[in-house]
Amino acid sequence: MNIILQKFRNAEISTKITLTYTACFILLLMIINAVMYFGVFYALYRPASRSIKFSMQNVKKLMENIAQDTHAFKVGSIHEPLVAGVVLRVIDDYGNILIDSDAHYLSNEDFNKNILENPSILADEDMEVAEFKSALVYRAKTDFTFEGEHVTLYFFRTITSEKFLLDNLENMLLLLDLFAIIFAVAVGHFTSRKVLKPIETMTEHAQNIAFGKMDGRIEIPPANDELTELAKTFNDMLDRIQGGIDAQLDFVVKATHALLNPAAAIFGSNGTLKRHGFNDKKIFDEMTDAISDSVGNMDDILKNLLFITRIDRNCQKINKVKLNSAQLVKRAAELKKIVVPNYNFEIIQNDDAEIFGDEDLMLQMLEKFLDNAVKYNPKNKKITVSSKVDGDKIYLSIADSGVGIAPENLEKIFERFFRIGAVEDVEGGGLGLTIARWIADNHGIKIEVASELGKGSTFTLVIPAA
Repeated sequence: MNIILQKFRNAEISTKITLTYTACFILLLMIINAVMYFGVFYALYRPASRSIKFSMQNVKKLMENIAQDTHAFKVGSIHEPLVAGVVLRVIDDYGNILIDSDAHYLSNEDFNKNILENPSILADEDMEVAEFKSALVYRAKTDFTFEGEHVTLYFFRTITSEKFLLDNLENMLLLLDLFAIIFAVAVGHFTSRKVLKPIETMTEHAQNIAFGKMDGRIEIPPANDELTELAKTFNDMLDRIQGGIDAQLDFVVKATHALLNPAAAIFGSNGTLKRHGFNDKKIFDEMTDAISDSVGNMDDILKNLLFITRIDRNCQKINKVKLNSAQLVKRAAELKKIVVPNYNFEIIQNDDAEIFGDEDLMLQMLEKFLDNAVKYNPKNKKITVSSKVDGDKIYLSIADSGVGIAPENLEKIFERFFRIGAVEDVEGGGLGLTIARWIADNHGIKIEVASELGKGSTFTLVIPAA
């Protein structure tokens, strides 16, 4: 049994559907056949047994009346209590037939020779059943004593005279059942194969998928059923996977390009240093400073790439605590002043307020916005910062008077690796604002951008107060 179950589990879905469908169909046929079989024989046995019992009661009353008044007996009165179809035969202890309502009916001797040892379960257990030629016959008996003499009353009733016809009908039904099962298996197999065809197509597509090569799509069936939804879902999944692969490849290309710039600067500075720098202090200082700046730029890019990777993998931790917004703004400006001492970070207003967030991430976010203001404000070295409390919100603005942002690029600036092309030699990999926006989104901070080409940009962070 376990082997059969194991083979069933390992079989194809179409085979499982066919076998399950066939098993259900066979079970249904068995139920229908059982209902028909027992229904037919119940309709035959039940009336026969009831008519015999009713006749026995009537005859018993008649015999009791005759025992009390012998003059009550009349010739032919023995037929009156018998239900139509019931035969009465009265025999004494010597085997003499005293009364016989139908002398041509099956004799006791013939009945005894053809008694069924295992009659139908529908047969009355108080009666005997005999099969004679093409008939099934009931027989019931009761004893009666009249004026000291003992007699036996036998009651006969034909259950059916078409036993052969019923047997042939039963064989015919079994044959029809066999053909029906074969037909059910064929139809079930054909239907399951046709229904599961889209799944086979999906399997073939999945087996043929190679990295970056997912051009094929499943043809959507015209029917609006579960398989149609499955095919649509599969095609959508392939689109998403292809989009992810394209984005990954684009990410690798842009990340490589972002790292090539500082690498090329290091390589060029190193070559110049080897040729002239050791004999010329001015060139030596310039080249070592250039190498140091490029290494720092590369370090920033790598840190940003690692942060983006943690974001994509959903493993960037956020530990939120209560923070003082004024202290946070002041510290961010001081840290940036150390990195770019030639810029003036003017805090024109810095209201005290409590906020709820991750201190390191909040500082990193502010550093990204300040860094962006520095990169795109090369001429005017002044960056203004303002933090105002209004109700349950803190409006933190960082403004510069740099190159500004075109209206069509206001949303693009937060995309990965996007950089405004009007500014030459801007360091960085184009990931700063992407990271800043992710941190803001995960702290419930809304970012508003106002900018005008040639006049600068203002980034306003709407921070919920704790």
